Amino acid sequence: MLDKLVEAAVRNRLLVLLALAVFLGATALILPRLKLDAFPDVTNIQVTVNTEAPGLAAEEVEQLISFPIEAVMYALPDVEEVRSISKTGLSIVTVVFAEGTDIYFARQLVFERLQDAKEQIPPGVGTPEMGPNTSGLGQVFQYVLRAQDPARFDAMALRSLNDWVVKLLLMPVEGVTDVLSFGGDVRQYQVLADSKRLLAYDLTMADLASAIESGNRNAGGWYLDRGAEQLTIRGVGWVRPGEDGLRDIGNTPLKDVDGVPVRVRDVAEVAFGPEIRQGAVTMSVRSEDGSSRALGEVVVGIVLKRMGANTKATIDGVKARLPAIQQALPEGVVIEAFYDQSELVERAVATVTGALAQAFVLIVIVLALFLLNLRATLLVLISIPLSVLLALVVMAWWGLSANLMSLGGLAIAIGMMVDGSVVMMDNIFTHLSRGDSAVKGKVEGGVALRIEEAAREVGRPVFFAVGVVVIVFAPLLTLQGVEAKLFTPMAVAIVLAMLASVLVALTVVPALASYLFRRPLASRPNPLLQALERGYGWLLRGALRVRWLVVAAALVLFAVSILLIPRLGTEFVPELEEGTLNIRVTLAPSSSLATALEVAAQLEPILMTFPEVTYVSSRIGRAELGGDPEPVSNIELYVGLKPQGEWTTAVTRPALQETMEAALSVHPGLLFSFSQPIATRVDELLSGVKAQLAVKLFGPDLEQLSDYGARIEALVRAVPGTRDVALEPIAGESQLVVRPDRDRLARFGIPVAQVMALVEDAIGGVEAGQVIQGNERYDILVRLAAEERESVEAIGELILTAANGAWVRLRDVAEVRIDSGP
Repeated sequence: MLDKLVEAAVRNRLLVLLALAVFLGATALILPRLKLDAFPDVTNIQVTVNTEAPGLAAEEVEQLISFPIEAVMYALPDVEEVRSISKTGLSIVTVVFAEGTDIYFARQLVFERLQDAKEQIPPGVGTPEMGPNTSGLGQVFQYVLRAQDPARFDAMALRSLNDWVVKLLLMPVEGVTDVLSFGGDVRQYQVLADSKRLLAYDLTMADLASAIESGNRNAGGWYLDRGAEQLTIRGVGWVRPGEDGLRDIGNTPLKDVDGVPVRVRDVAEVAFGPEIRQGAVTMSVRSEDGSSRALGEVVVGIVLKRMGANTKATIDGVKARLPAIQQALPEGVVIEAFYDQSELVERAVATVTGALAQAFVLIVIVLALFLLNLRATLLVLISIPLSVLLALVVMAWWGLSANLMSLGGLAIAIGMMVDGSVVMMDNIFTHLSRGDSAVKGKVEGGVALRIEEAAREVGRPVFFAVGVVVIVFAPLLTLQGVEAKLFTPMAVAIVLAMLASVLVALTVVPALASYLFRRPLASRPNPLLQALERGYGWLLRGALRVRWLVVAAALVLFAVSILLIPRLGTEFVPELEEGTLNIRVTLAPSSSLATALEVAAQLEPILMTFPEVTYVSSRIGRAELGGDPEPVSNIELYVGLKPQGEWTTAVTRPALQETMEAALSVHPGLLFSFSQPIATRVDELLSGVKAQLAVKLFGPDLEQLSDYGARIEALVRAVPGTRDVALEPIAGESQLVVRPDRDRLARFGIPVAQVMALVEDAIGGVEAGQVIQGNERYDILVRLAAEERESVEAIGELILTAANGAWVRLRDVAEVRIDSGP
C-alpha cells in the first residue's frame, strides 16, 4: 500500500501539486474558523440557576430556595452532580451534566424543571433564573469605566452608563453571552418614610407602597376614529424620570384627612439613593511618567464569553466596538481595557511561531552542512509548515480549540515532524548521487525512477516510526474528565501533526523532488561527515576495549537516577505565566463593605510602589447577580505586571510574590493568597475552592466541622512546602436577629406577620414599581429613613402600633439582638 502511494505520488506529481494548491486555498478559507483560546477550558457541562432573595438570611435561602431547586434537578437525565451556595439574599445552584451532553439541551432540561421548582418556592421570596451560558474561564475581557471629573459623574452615574449604554452595545458582539457590572451604585428612587408620621396618619408601609404603585401606570384604550383619521388612545401615567419623577412620587396622594389630601411627601422624603450592594471596585493605575494615581471607586465590566465560542475572535470583536462605545459615552467618561486574555493567546501563537523559526534555522544549518545542497534543504523546510497547516485545518474542521496545550503540542512535535522528510530526502539524495549503474534499466526519466525507488525504500520505516510516536501518545486520548480536557488537545495536535508529516514525507516530498532534481547529482566527499565518522569510530573502538567499564558506568548512572526520582517534583499542569497576579485577601467574616474599602485603599498604594506593577484593581464582594458569590470580607486584587524582562525587584514571579507578601504583611489580621486569574479559575473548577490543594470535610454539625477544620489547618501548616494555608469560613457572619415574643404579641393583639412586615418592608425595603426612561429602568424602593434603622437601638425603638393610647415598640414584643449566624 505504501509503495503504491509513493509510486502514485511520483508518477502523478502534477496532480500532487494541484492538490497542494487546492489545500493551500482551502487553508485560507478554513483556518480563520480555528478557535483560539488562552487555556483549555476544563469546565464540565454545567448550568447555573441564580435566585435573588432580597434581605433573606442564608438559612432561609437554603431552606426556601436552594433545596427545592436541588430536589427537582436530580431527576434530570445524565446529571452527575447538583451543588448549591446559599448566601444572604442569593442562591446559586449548579447542575453538572455528563460529558458529551449538549449544553443547549442541558439548559432546556433545566428550564423545564425550573417550572416545578417555582411552585415549591413561596410567593414573593424569589424567582429562579438560569445563569449565562458561559464557562469557568469565560471572563475573557475586563474594562473600567471612569470619570475624568468625579464631581460631574459619580459612581451612580457611571454604573447607569455601564448598565444602559456600554452593556447594550457589547451584547451583540459575536461570542459574548453577558456583561457583568461590578462596582458603583445602582440608582434607585427611594421613599424614606418617617414611622411616626405614618402612625399619626394611621398609615402603613404597605399603604405607602400601594399608593405609589397605583399612581405609576400607563394604559391603552385602543383606537378612536376622528373623521378620516384614526387615533391611538394612550393613558400616560408613568412617573417621569429625573427630578420630575421625584416630585411626581412626592405628590402621590395617600388619603384624605378632613378634606386635606395627605401626600407621600408629607410622611417621607423622596430622593435618589443607591441600591443595597454587596460589592465594590477600586483601582490604582500608573501614569506615563511612572507615578501612581488612585482612581477611587470605579465601575468594572466583565465580558463573559459564550461556552464554545472563539476567545480571540470574541475579544477582537469587543475591542473593535470600544471606539464606538467611547463616542456614545458623555464627554469626560473614559472606557479602558485592563484585562485581556488575547495577550495570552498571542503569546501562545508566538511560542509556536518561534519554535517554527528555530526549527527552520536548525534544519537549514544541519542539512546545509550534511547534504551540501540547497534544494534538498528547501524540500525539508517545506514539510514543516505544510504539516502544521494540515493539522490546524483538521482542528478547525472538527471545532477543536487551539490553545496553550494544543499549540504547545505542535511546538513539541516540530522536531519529530521533520524526521520523516529528512530521512526521505537523505535517501533520495543518496540515490541521486550514485552512478547510472544503480538504475535498473536504461529508460527515459531515470532520475524519477531513482527518486521513486529511494522513496519506496524508506517509506515503511518512516511510516512505522511515526506510528510508534502516535501509539505513544494514544493513551492520552483515553483520559476522562479534567485530565482529558487538559491533555487531550495536546495529544490530538501531536497525532494530527505527525500523521500530516508522514503524508507530506511520502507524497509531497518525492513529488517535488522529481521537479527540483532533473539529473543525477555528482558525488562529493563531505569533510564534516568524514570527521564525525572518524571520531565515532575512535570512540566506538575505545568503548569496546573497556566494555566492562562502560556497562558499570551505565549501571551506576541508572542507580543514581533511581535514587533521585523521589526528589523529583511533580505538577498536574505547568504554571502559565499570565502576566497578571491575583491576590486573594481574606478579612474577618463579619467585616463590612466600608471596612473592606478601607483595607483596599491601604493595600493598593503598597503594591503600586513596585515598579513592575502597572495597575491594581480591588474587587470586593460580588456583583448583584452572576459571577463569583464572594462575601464582602473577600478582596480580589488584580495586579497587572510589565513584561518580565523589565522587572527589577525580582527575576521570577514566585520571588516577586514573596516580596509583595512581605510588604503587605504590615497589616495584621489579613490572610493573603497569591495566584493568577486563570490559575485561580482552574483550581476552583478542579476542587470547588480557589486553591491548588483542598481538604473537604462533610457532616451535619457546622460547629464540629469548624472545630475539625481548625485542627486539619494546623496539621497542614506543619507539612513542609505548604504556604497560604487557610480555613474557609463557614460561620462568623454577624446577624441582627428579631425574634418575636408570642405571648407579648397576643397581649397586644399584634400578629407575627405585622412584625415580619416591619422587618421586611420597613427596614429592608419594598419595591413599589419602576421609573422608565427609554431602555433604562430604575426601581422605586420604599423603606424607613436611615436614622430609624442605623443601629440596634434605633430598630428596637420602631413603632409597631398604638394600643390604649400608648405606642407599642418593636422591643416591647420582640427580642432584638446581634447574633453570630452560620
